[in-house]
Amino acid sequence: MRTASADLLAVRTVTVDGSDVYLRVTASPVDLEIRWSRDGEHRGSPVLFPAGDRSRRLLGTGFRAGTTFCLDVVGETGQAWCGVVDWNV
Repeated sequence: MRTASADLLAVRTVTVDGSDVYLRVTASPVDLEIRWSRDGEHRGSPVLFPAGDRSRRLLGTGFRAGTTFCLDVVGETGQAWCGVVDWNV
């Protein structure tokens, strides 16, 4: 499993076939909707992360090895937020 908490919007690469991607927002003053994307195209359905809720939520399943992905915030909030993304799970 790979975990990252710095630069949550960075490009990541899946290395294990069939992997899932999870996110846990650890700090946000507002509700967020986040989805995964690839090559600038929005791919995943937005997942709601209510402000103050630190639950880990599933963003996508069954990624193939070699898939690159980013996280996108749906609608620009202009607010700083922090979290932890897990992939190759």
